[in-house]
Amino acid sequence: MAQERTTRPAQDQSSSQSQELIMQRIRESINWLRRTPTPTSAPSQQSERNVRDAIRQLSRQRVSDLLRQLRAAHGLSYEQVHDRTGLSQQLLFDVEFKDRRLALDELRRLASCYQVTVDDLLGIDIDV
Repeated sequence: MAQERTTRPAQDQSSSQSQELIMQRIRESINWLRRTPTPTSAPSQQSERNVRDAIRQLSRQRVSDLLRQLRAAHGLSYEQVHDRTGLSQQLLFDVEFKDRRLALDELRRLASCYQVTVDDLLGIDIDV
């Protein structure tokens, strides 16, 4: 019984020290959080910008792939498409394989050449 009395205060003291250590760490964490600047809206704006850029890139890639497939399906060379549309062969190559954007007029000429609508090329319904 006497041994229990001597170990119990030691355990209580150890438990008390552990709790104090935990409380100290919590205080330090809270103080650290208070010192840390809060995030501004810039990361979310940057994230939104990244998402928009990715969507634009995917859309361009989809149109590029479709134009390349349509040209191949019609068995046309760049020179033949140039003759039918007046668009340069370099522009046609850049649209199909690079990151070249098309003006609406250029898109209309290609749609006419491949006997599809601009809506079909873009994959959307638009009223023009």
